[in-house]
Amino acid sequence: MNKLLLAAGILACSSSVFASVIDKTVSVDQEALLLTTADFTPITTVWAGRTVVTGYQALVDVQGAQSALFFDASGEVSARWFASNFSLVTKMSCNGVPVGMSKAYGKRVDGQSTPAQPIITELRKGVEGCTQLKIELSKEGSLSRQFYTRIQDISFSVAVKGFNSPQGAL
Repeated sequence: MNKLLLAAGILACSSSVFASVIDKTVSVDQEALLLTTADFTPITTVWAGRTVVTGYQALVDVQGAQSALFFDASGEVSARWFASNFSLVTKMSCNGVPVGMSKAYGKRVDGQSTPAQPIITELRKGVEGCTQLKIELSKEGSLSRQFYTRIQDISFSVAVKGFNSPQGAL
């Protein structure tokens, strides 16, 4: 019986390790990639002796980059009801080169929360070497505001379209 439990435990651990190494990939000119809260890693800092989540980031591999790329991303980021008045800055970069930014606001009106809805639509030339997209969602404001704003759900869609045109044709 102990061997059976041990074997089940090893299988469970190996499948969770396998799940964590699966990369997210968006292919140029293919369907949009949907990211959820589980795909984002918290960005933290220390404030008043406690670790505070100040944002989230996700890394997405890019396949099939061309000389010019159109980045189309949108999503919804919601906070817990008691802290849903917040500002969210979304930044996208490709291999460290900024490709887009958005500022959106989540709010609570009459007891109802409305999620922040970042949107990035950008055309960039000279990005044929783009192999990895970094998406950063940062809560904006004082560290106190960031501490009390608790992100509850992230849903984010990313698509990349390519343009292989002669130089100067765009």
